[in-house]
Formats: sequence, structure tokens, C-alpha cells
Amino acid sequence: MSLERAVNLYGACALVADDAVRRAWQTALPGKSESLAAGLVALATFGDLFVDELSRALFLTHSGTTRLVNRLQEAGWATRHAGDDESDRRRVLVSLTPEGRQVVGDVLDARREALAALLEPLSALQREQLSGILETILHVHGSDGRSLRTTCRLCDHRVCVPCPTLEAHRAATAQET
Repeated sequence: MSLERAVNLYGACALVADDAVRRAWQTALPGKSESLAAGLVALATFGDLFVDELSRALFLTHSGTTRLVNRLQEAGWATRHAGDDESDRRRVLVSLTPEGRQVVGDVLDARREALAALLEPLSALQREQLSGILETILHVHGSDGRSLRTTCRLCDHRVCVPCPTLEAHRAATAQET
């Protein structure tokens, strides 16, 4: 198979998967934005984050992230409080509430079901092969040592152990020292 065909097929599959996840999130959080679901998942994956960290992970502007945090807080899914950064007391730390953690479970379950349906036609061997291919891609992508928070921002970290992106990040960090 030519590289061009593989690239085209991979791109089409990425869109199919993205569309499936978007529909799943709309089902899990009717009437809510995709960025709300992404914010919940990012906070569940990485723990408490400063607004600027959340902004970078989700590729949102600072003002867009502030609006997102406002919506998360209004829904009762997140809280904000002053961080312990002595150099800048204006930095705001965002944390999930217990209700927010429960909603994250619903969102991730919907995501898993949508993506599992796409892989259903594959045999066990094909799924194993695909997993190996995807791990290789993620490991190479994660080896830049900078992409951990962006690559894994929508993942279900409970099932991806060991995380190929985290492993690549750790390896890159170890090489730098």
C-alpha cells in the first residue's frame, strides 16, 4: 500500500472516530458543549490544573478557558481557588467536584462505547495489531517530551496502562538529564 493511501485512510478513520466521540459526548451531556466534556476529562486525567495549563491542554484562549471554567462551576462540576504560587497569587487552580467526577465517568463511558463500536468488526488479532500500531505512533509522537497534556487530554487514563505517550515522555525526560 502506498504511503499516500495509508495517510488518506488514516485521516478518514480519524474523522470517523472524532465524529463518533462528538456524538457520544452530545448524548452524555445533552445541550452542553464539546469543550465542557473535554475540560472535564482533562481535569480528571491530569488532576487540578491552573487555568493557563487547562488552556494549553485544550487549545483554548485564556478567555475561552475562563468561560469554560465558569460553565463547569455553574454546573457544579468544578471549583476554582487561589493556587499556592507565591510569585503570582492571581493564578487560579481548577478542581473537579465529586459530581464532576461522576459526570466524567459518564462521558468516558459514552466515548468508550462509541469507539468500541467502530472496532467491533475487527477480529481479536486485528485489534491487537491495531493497538500495536497506535502505540508506536503515540510513542513516537510523545517522544518530543512536550505533548503529554495535549495528546492524552481526552483519554480514559484508567485503561491505558502503560500509557505509550507517558512512557515516551519519561524516556525523553530521562535522556535530557
